[in-house]
Amino acid sequence: MVRHGWRTGAIVPELEPEIRIINSEQYMHSLTWQQALTGLLERMQMHQDAESKQVLLEWLQERQELRALTKNLFNPQFGSIFRTFHNPTYFSRRLVRFSDIYMSSISCLLNYDINFTFYPRRTPLQHEAPLWMDQLCTGCMKTPFLDEMVQIR
Repeated sequence: MVRHGWRTGAIVPELEPEIRIINSEQYMHSLTWQQALTGLLERMQMHQDAESKQVLLEWLQERQELRALTKNLFNPQFGSIFRTFHNPTYFSRRLVRFSDIYMSSISCLLNYDINFTFYPRRTPLQHEAPLWMDQLCTGCMKTPFLDEMVQIR
């Protein structure tokens, strides 16, 4: 009997090294700063003076470097098998479409009680997606506010 909508599971051994990288401090810091920087770039586009345009160009370059860094943490040639920069890969989309739950090894289930129920998570649509770090708190990762950032550059 299918309860709670689960039907299939997948074993993806490549997931283990990916999770190790995603949990690394370097990856978390780079991704958080990249998201905050993207938010700053979006807001900075409104300013048309020469100094603001120069700051915008510098931030664009820094964002490109961060994107390359986070990709290279996985594999210098093709990056993560689950994500191409911000977007899920074809493999990742197929995996999510055809399996309700996935893990690196069947032994991962040993961490759960035999009666544990995995509830499906709501996937937000684009228009209802939650705010990201840069919109929630610009100062969380010691990221200066926009006005202060302009002064720094």
